Amino acid sequence: MAPFDYFVVIDWSARAVPSPARPTANAIWLAEGAATGAVQLHYFPTRAATTDYLAGRLRVLVGEGQRILVGWDFAFGYPEGLASALGLVDTPAWLAVWREIAARVEDGPDNQNNRFAVGAALNRRIGAAAGPFWGTPAASASAFLKMKKDFEYPVQVSGGIALPERRRVERRSPGMQAPWKLAYAGSVGGQSLLGIRRLLDLAFTDADLRAVSQVWPFTTAFTRHLPERGGLVLHAEIYPSLLPRPRRDEIADREQVLTYLAWLRGQQAAQTLAHWLAGPTDLCENERQSVLDHEGWVLGVA
Repeated sequence: MAPFDYFVVIDWSARAVPSPARPTANAIWLAEGAATGAVQLHYFPTRAATTDYLAGRLRVLVGEGQRILVGWDFAFGYPEGLASALGLVDTPAWLAVWREIAARVEDGPDNQNNRFAVGAALNRRIGAAAGPFWGTPAASASAFLKMKKDFEYPVQVSGGIALPERRRVERRSPGMQAPWKLAYAGSVGGQSLLGIRRLLDLAFTDADLRAVSQVWPFTTAFTRHLPERGGLVLHAEIYPSLLPRPRRDEIADREQVLTYLAWLRGQQAAQTLAHWLAGPTDLCENERQSVLDHEGWVLGVA
């Protein structure tokens, strides 16, 4: 596998207002740097500012013919069955779900967003007795989106579909939260709804980037279809808490993006990054296809 020239790691956020001017926790942090050398660290008040910056940076790097790996801290996929439960027939299923989410999400330049309304609308379309999405402030609670997880998984849907709580990769790393959870501590679900919409635009709509953009492992079949030559932007799901950090920084998010960036560079230097990108070796063919068609994987989980 051809090496990467540049790495970007993003700790995402679902905040509904801009983050404070003074750097803080639970905001967006971005670390970037070449395979060796200095590292740059950025703090962004909004998702719009983050993706605007990233798009411009990637255009410059791609124009130089560089190969870039971008890690995003939100779930790229959902447990198998969601596309069918939503009545989506286009393939691949993960992309059909992305497009459905993107068509519903509103995320303004000031971080105001409708993620709870989207969760409720998706639940209503699925038509289960409760769930699978859950977690919302009291003001946004409704018959279609509850404040608490007061139901059991798997969520039974008409047509014999049963939606489990966790993806295969989350079952291997118990500390990871399920993407159905839209609020409260570790609510990756809210981040995912807002992140998928931004990533879809960046990877598949941006006129300057779509020709060189890949989404791991979906479009690359792990590394089976990973381009070996030319400019490349490879977007991958990460889970920064997977790695131990020095705990010398009072802002965990800031330290985590630096730690993950160092891990990526170290893995490439040790010639083991290709092993992680190749994906787990113990999945049967049906499980592997489910990961590639529906659920995705997390870079760094064996």
